[in-house]
Amino acid sequence: MTRLRTGRALKGAMVTAVAVFVCHVILSAGLATARAERQAHSEEAWAGTVAWLAAFVLNTVFVMPLLLWAGMRILREKDCHLLVVGGSLVWFLGAGYGVDGIDSVEGGLLPVPLLLGVVALGALLSIPTAPPD
Repeated sequence: MTRLRTGRALKGAMVTAVAVFVCHVILSAGLATARAERQAHSEEAWAGTVAWLAAFVLNTVFVMPLLLWAGMRILREKDCHLLVVGGSLVWFLGAGYGVDGIDSVEGGLLPVPLLLGVVALGALLSIPTAPPD
């Protein structure tokens, strides 16, 4: 376990950056699948909705918390509940806000300031609240 708060914050930023990258790739792939399904079945009003919803829910509810928790545990940090819950909530809100940027065009990205903000908040949320023993 890291004794310095800055070391833990750097670990949190690194883990959050990797988790954001992986989740962004999963979200982009899922939305590309939904877009292709919509184009193939353009006469159906709800075409692609199941794929879109599955990609978004899987990404925000399962993958992000698991990656944050596993990344911090691999780096031998304990008590990272605030990072897991807060980081997942921030990703859920951020991905929900910027999902139109990915969904509307092929190869679209979430806004870079949003991605950097999620990583910065991940670093802040990983700082321990109690002093080390």
